[in-house]
Amino acid sequence: MSKVGLAKGSKSYDTTMEALQRVENDIRVPAGVPVLIKPNMVFRSIDLVATPVDAVRATMDFLKAKGVDEFIVGEGTADREGDTMGAFEDYGYFSLKDDFNVQFRNLNKDECVSFEIRDMHLNPGKVRLAKSYFDSYVVSVARMKTHMMTQVTLAIKNIAVSSIINDDRKAPSWNEPKPEQFSHDPQPLHLNIARIIQAIKPDLAVIDGVVGMEGKGPIEGTPVHSGVALASRDFLSIDVIGTELMGTDPRVVGYLWYLMQIEGFRRENVEVIGADPATCVTRYEMYEGLPSILGWWIENWREYIEIP
Repeated sequence: MSKVGLAKGSKSYDTTMEALQRVENDIRVPAGVPVLIKPNMVFRSIDLVATPVDAVRATMDFLKAKGVDEFIVGEGTADREGDTMGAFEDYGYFSLKDDFNVQFRNLNKDECVSFEIRDMHLNPGKVRLAKSYFDSYVVSVARMKTHMMTQVTLAIKNIAVSSIINDDRKAPSWNEPKPEQFSHDPQPLHLNIARIIQAIKPDLAVIDGVVGMEGKGPIEGTPVHSGVALASRDFLSIDVIGTELMGTDPRVVGYLWYLMQIEGFRRENVEVIGADPATCVTRYEMYEGLPSILGWWIENWREYIEIP
């Protein structure tokens, strides 16, 4: 039985902390392992795209009480310049230095691990993943958002796509197409998210949905005050519950469906602790181009996802 802590509230810090406290007894941080806090900052200078710093602060306070005394806050933004340090500054993250022993890391400049993905034609390709994900106790702290290519972006997508060094991501708005590398087309995108997350599963997942983003996410959406936060050791369970709270069936989100099959996931085996999920649903408006991205499924999907 996996557990997901769920809290209702109007402030990111308080609501996130309450969600974490709901699953406090499940969380153990191994000694001697770096703790990597991974917020979501797609670009700099657009407040709604970023994980609120108070959600990260609450997570770090919670872990500090668990005995963690050193932190890495790492991200690799997807803007043209990959200006991660500028994003940390714009979103107020450097204020965390006042209360924590914390190092800020631009994961676009991290050491790399070569990883096989599927390209736009579903043939094998290679991308570089940030090595810090393989060496750390990884904590995904995401804002609840819709996404114009995957419907939702929560704890899993926050890790999987951002783990790819920025130059290896196909960013159609400014990069030349790289057909042999990462693609944002529906079929390879969902397959690759499911493939990557099996290699770098987060150890702890937190979702701040106090103020989320709906519509043309993850950049051009609009705010929605859903007033919830979630926490869990189980990255798949938290994303399934988070998707339900956004008013969407997780089975129509490609990478979630694939992972549910691989993990033998059963919704009845998830215990939600805290607020009643039935009272926490806020129907997020999905991107208007949704029908065009629902063609993610392929019949022989297992051969593309499963890692030997």
